[in-house]
Amino acid sequence: MNLLLRPHTNLDDPVWSVIFMVFLAVVGAFYCIVYILGIAFAELKDGTDETTKQEELLQLPSDGDQPCP
Repeated sequence: MNLLLRPHTNLDDPVWSVIFMVFLAVVGAFYCIVYILGIAFAELKDGTDETTKQEELLQLPSDGDQPCP
């Protein structure tokens, strides 16, 4: 049990588990950014900027220039 819960002999030593977790977080954030940018550039290259059928169905009907009650 002393192997798992041993105290630090030198307090200036880095905590490698924290450094490893920070490295994994940075790599994960970089992957997410690259993925989002890849999707955005794919949409730009596709060139479709038209309203989809679902977006048309979600729009509220307009009654023209009738005043609000």
